[in-house]
Amino acid sequence: MIVWIASSGRSGNTFFRVVMHELYGINTYAAFQAAEVLLIAGAEALVGHKELPERLQAAIAAGNAEQIRLALEELNAGKELFVFKTHAMAHELFGTNYRAILIVRDGRDALVSYANYLVDIRFDSAAFADRLRKMAHSKSELLNRRAWSHLAKMLVMAVAKRVGLRKWLVSRRIQRLLSPDHELYFDWSKGNRSWLEYEPKPIIVYFDDLTRDPIGTVTRAVDSLGIGLVAKSDRPIPSFAELKNRYQSFFRKGTSGDWKNHFTPAQEELFRSQHGEMMKTLNLPF
Repeated sequence: MIVWIASSGRSGNTFFRVVMHELYGINTYAAFQAAEVLLIAGAEALVGHKELPERLQAAIAAGNAEQIRLALEELNAGKELFVFKTHAMAHELFGTNYRAILIVRDGRDALVSYANYLVDIRFDSAAFADRLRKMAHSKSELLNRRAWSHLAKMLVMAVAKRVGLRKWLVSRRIQRLLSPDHELYFDWSKGNRSWLEYEPKPIIVYFDDLTRDPIGTVTRAVDSLGIGLVAKSDRPIPSFAELKNRYQSFFRKGTSGDWKNHFTPAQEELFRSQHGEMMKTLNLPF
């Protein structure tokens, strides 16, 4: 059986899986426009991260959509539970129609968090060490032009932040994420709309509920899936604040309204014009 844990980037997907893993002992996978960034910090145990099943890995490596669909169908037909984190749109998942949980966050906060991620997590010392390690152990990585470009960007970013340009770097990325003609464009509305139109309808989880009451929120969502999971642990669940203290690069603030500290008036208006309708559809305060 397969369950999708879907969301736009930086919306609480990882925290949801942390709580789910603690409560139910469930292992999870990351695929389809979603990477397991916790691997860089050696913190993948927080979500019970597992490598993708071999047949699915092979199908993805081959880039064959029909093979991927068949591999997923085979996993879904079995009794074992496979929980996949994904940032893909629902219609990009090979015509499958599995149960899903959709995690929703105020698009402005998700966008700001993603901008900070692009400045910090993708270019921090752990990412730098991870890139060097991959290049040292793989000839293809060593000869990969994108790998060298990423390495150069990390060095430039480190210097820029050291001389006090971090806020400018974040603002620049916010602008790119709001620009439909840029490769970084963050189409928050389209991603959420695809899941709202998905069948069967996903269970919607709000980021604010998740951070305020993680155990209750995750339990209600899992119960709503109707898959018969029973909580196995009565251990205290780490709060978002505790995770932030341990892994500052990956768990940033976990608060709502931080976008006000980053958006310019022009950026706020641009977001409103692009995503105002979806904010209303999702009943998010706007």
